Amino acid sequence: MSDPARRVLYFFIYALLGWCAEVAFAAVKERALVNRGFLNGPLCPIYGFGMVGLLAVLGGWRRNLLAVFFIGMALATLLELVGGYLLYRLFHTRWWDYSQNRGNLGGFICPKFSLLWGAASVAVVMGLHPLLAAPIERLPRAAVMALDVLLGLCLLVDTSVSFAQAAGLGRQLRRLDEMADSLRRASDAMTEIIGEGAMTADTLLDEQKLQWMLAKMEGRDNAAALREQLLALAGRARALRTELEHTARQRYFGTGRLLRAYPHMVTAHREALARLRALARSLRAKVDEHRPDGR
Repeated sequence: MSDPARRVLYFFIYALLGWCAEVAFAAVKERALVNRGFLNGPLCPIYGFGMVGLLAVLGGWRRNLLAVFFIGMALATLLELVGGYLLYRLFHTRWWDYSQNRGNLGGFICPKFSLLWGAASVAVVMGLHPLLAAPIERLPRAAVMALDVLLGLCLLVDTSVSFAQAAGLGRQLRRLDEMADSLRRASDAMTEIIGEGAMTADTLLDEQKLQWMLAKMEGRDNAAALREQLLALAGRARALRTELEHTARQRYFGTGRLLRAYPHMVTAHREALARLRALARSLRAKVDEHRPDGR
């Protein structure tokens, strides 16, 4: 694999196969088809970098099972650690989280998956790659270079869009947290004034409870001002709900896709993320109820 053009093509092939493996793993675990990649397209670049790097490092050791296992395990673990850390620094989010696994490092890597990467390296290097290499090596170099350019342009566009979406998700979560915090403070202040129980966003969104609270204000000296403040709070609660629904409904593209792709992501905006996930589950349940086959 000395030809740089073919190395690039192998990168795309293994990025695609890695994406297929991630989707298959999620389908078995979650019982649903989910695009598990950071990108919108069917590529997981970390697998492409890992396999091309592993094949280059191994050289003449490709038939040595122990060398393939341990070098593959070390390289894949290093890529997962570096990739996870860089994404965390860029977006302040851990897109995958191994915190519940023993021996994990920052939630980015853990021994369980390191061993899995080693076993996968053996299967691919000693089993799959020889089968793929035979037809790939016979392709005309001009065809390989054309494929590299075309796929490279697609990857460049997808990466730009996906990074923008990830940044957008961070901004949305921050905005939702700020809206919820502002609403909570105002609701607490209103609760002290009218002397009722804790006033939450759910209470303000319940029309019956809202009308009951408005009725209780009648007869007060400042009833008109209190009614205006309470209706303004209800409006802010509806705005928060609308923002949440807008994000939760983006199932297959945009920030909503990232939420589905990384069900165990960890972010500083935990409350907003929890609200989004709960609402998304509720919306999916309603959709499932109206499906003829119930699935």
